[in-house]
Amino acid sequence: MRAPAEPTTCDNLCMVATRTDGRLGPSRPVSARLRDARSSRLSALVASAALVVGSTLVVGALTPEIPVRSAGVFYLVAVLGASSVYGVWWGLATSLASALAFNFFFLPPEHTLVVNSSSDWLALAAFAVTAVVTSDLAARERAGRDEAARRADEAALGERLATVIATAPNLDNALAALGDQAARTLGATQGVIVRGSSPFPRPGVLPLELNGRPIGELRLSGGAPGLVESQPARRVARQLAGLIALGEERERRMREEVNAKALQRSDQLKTALLRAVSHDLRSPLQAIAAAAGGLHYASLDAEEQELLDTIGSETGRMSRMVENLLDLSRLTAGALPPVADWLDPRELVEAAMSELFRDGPQNRVRLVVMPEVPLVHGDGPQLQRVVVNVLENALKFSPADRPVDVRVARRDGAVEITVSDEGSGVAASDAERIFEAFARGDRTDVPGSGLGLAIARGLARANGGDLWLAPPASRGATFVLSLPTTARGGR
Repeated sequence: MRAPAEPTTCDNLCMVATRTDGRLGPSRPVSARLRDARSSRLSALVASAALVVGSTLVVGALTPEIPVRSAGVFYLVAVLGASSVYGVWWGLATSLASALAFNFFFLPPEHTLVVNSSSDWLALAAFAVTAVVTSDLAARERAGRDEAARRADEAALGERLATVIATAPNLDNALAALGDQAARTLGATQGVIVRGSSPFPRPGVLPLELNGRPIGELRLSGGAPGLVESQPARRVARQLAGLIALGEERERRMREEVNAKALQRSDQLKTALLRAVSHDLRSPLQAIAAAAGGLHYASLDAEEQELLDTIGSETGRMSRMVENLLDLSRLTAGALPPVADWLDPRELVEAAMSELFRDGPQNRVRLVVMPEVPLVHGDGPQLQRVVVNVLENALKFSPADRPVDVRVARRDGAVEITVSDEGSGVAASDAERIFEAFARGDRTDVPGSGLGLAIARGLARANGGDLWLAPPASRGATFVLSLPTTARGGR
C-alpha cells in the first residue's frame, strides 16, 4: 500500500492562506453572494410578488376586526421590504401593485379597479413616497455595509498576505498561492500575481506599483467590467505592492546575512591562520638569521659565501613576510596604533634601502630628494615598513638590470614619495585590487604572498597618509606614498 504523498510547498501555503478566513476559501464571500441575489430580476420579481400577496392575506385576515383603511398600512411592509432590498424601481413597482391589490380587494366597489376618491390617490402616493425614501435610505446603508465588508475582506487579505510572505521560505511560492485570494476579495474568480510588469496596459491586469516603481501585476479573470479601475482594486494593489516589496527586502536581507556570516567565518579562519603561522615562524627564522650572521666571521670560500648570502637574503625576505602577516592581523584587530614623531623623509627612504640591501651593495635604487622637503609626522617603524614593501614590490617586478627610481618632493601640503619601476606595469582593472590582502596581479611567475601592498596602504592610512597607483605611463608602474606634514595627520 502506497504512502500518501507529501504536500507540496504551494499546497502548504494555500492551506495556511485559506485556514484563517473561511469566507475567502473556495466559496465566494457572503457579501458577493448577496449582491448576486439582489441583481437577479427573477428573485426580485418573486420576492416582491410574495410580499404583496402576504400583505393582502394579512389585511384580509384583519379586516373583519379593524377598519379596512387602517389595515391597509400593512402594505407598507411589502413596499419597505422590496425597496430596501432591491432598490427604488422594484419598490415603486411593489407600491403600485400594493395600491392596486388594496383597491381591488378591499376598497368599494370591491373586485374592481376604480380609483374614484382622493383617499385612493393618497394611499398610492404614500406607497410611492415610502418606496422612494426607503430605497434611498436602504441604498445608503447597503453601500456603507458593503464598503465595510470590502474593507474587512481587504484587511483580512492584507493580514493573510503579510503572514504568508513573512513566513514563506520563498517569495515566488507565496505569491503563487495568494493570487486567487486577492481575486476573490475583489469579486473575481481567479487571479495570478506576477513579479515584473509590462509597459503596456492590458484588460484584466491590475498593475502593482510602489511609489511609482513597478513591482508586479495581478492578472484577474471573471471579474466585473471596470474592476481594475475601481477603488477597492487600487487599495488591494497598494497592499500587494507594499507586501511584495517587503518580501523582496526580506529575501535580500536574508542573502546578505548568509553572505555576512560566511565572510565572518572566513575572516576568523584567516585571522587565526595568520596568527598561528606568523608566531610559529618567528622563532626558527630568528635562529636561522643568528646562525647565518655568525657564519660571516668564518673562513668560507666563494661558493660557500654565495650560499650564505642567499640564506641571509631569503631569511630577510621571509622575516619581512612574517612581519607583514603580524601587521595584517594587528591591523584587522585594530591593535596597531601609531606612535607619531617628526621624521626626515630622506632618512626614512635610506633606512628602508639599508634594510633591503643589508647583505649586499645597493646598485638598483636611484634616489632623488627635492630641496626644501619638510619633515613628516608619523610612526617611524611603520612608515619605514611602508617604504620597504613598496620598494621590494618594485624591485621584484622590475627587470634585474633596470633601476628603480625614488623621488621625494613636497606637494599640496604633504610629502610624496614616488616609486617608479620599469616592469610590465599593472592593468587598469587591477589598480585597486592589488591593494587587497592576498590579491596579486597577472604576474603569477613572480613569487609573493600578495600582502606587501595591502600592509603598506593600511599602515600609511593609519598614519594619516595614503598610498595609490599613479595613472599608467608608457612603461612600468608608479606608486605614490603621501605623508602628512602636520601633527593632525590626513592629506
